[in-house]
Amino acid sequence: MEYPYLLLDAGGTLLFPDQDLLARTVAAEGSVLEPERVYEAHFRLLHQYDTQVRDTSGVISVSLRDFFRDMLVRAGAANGVAERAVDKLVARHEETSLWTYTKPWVAETLAALKRDGIRMSVISNSDGRVRRQLDACGVTPYLEAVFDSGIVGIEKPDPGLFLHAMSELGITPNEAVYVGDNYHIDVVGANRAGIGAVHLDPLACYGDWPGLHLRDIRALPEWIAEVRSDPTRFDLFPAGG
Repeated sequence: MEYPYLLLDAGGTLLFPDQDLLARTVAAEGSVLEPERVYEAHFRLLHQYDTQVRDTSGVISVSLRDFFRDMLVRAGAANGVAERAVDKLVARHEETSLWTYTKPWVAETLAALKRDGIRMSVISNSDGRVRRQLDACGVTPYLEAVFDSGIVGIEKPDPGLFLHAMSELGITPNEAVYVGDNYHIDVVGANRAGIGAVHLDPLACYGDWPGLHLRDIRALPEWIAEVRSDPTRFDLFPAGG
């Protein structure tokens, strides 16, 4: 097998909150929200959560409602508008999910990786619907399998989800690299399972954090060429493993 087998996160890596839908929902409440700021707010909020976990050496629990409310506020919505809009958004998520948007470069990058012989699967914390979301965004043709925590019954950062996926795929940890955007769920979880991890940091918020941080998956083809030539060059185990 050609190293590395890419194990990919879904939300924040291949799929993103539907920024146009969020902007329309806020507009219906009387406020203007620039859709692209939703994308930025998502990653700034993840950095905030990761920093809280790092600084408290604990685990934080955030409800879906709190996550989307805080994201709307960070994107520029007034508190009152965000409170009203988030009720509609949570109802919509329960019906069809809010993770139904992707960037054009996602499929383009996955297609290029597949042409280069890279094998890929998804390991995601989700509620049983992630394959449907990936299908809707045209991503599944590039994947061999999708492992959804809501179906498997184990959530990241528990290494059990990663180990289950590798067992099903017939690969070992030293053949794989995990790619995700949430440091304490994706990087730590993968490292606990003995898998090297690449952290995605679109806004360059993690410059002083250990490990390898790439802007987004568009950087993967060039990075793979580099890691193949010198596998020891990059720190893929900042959390041990």
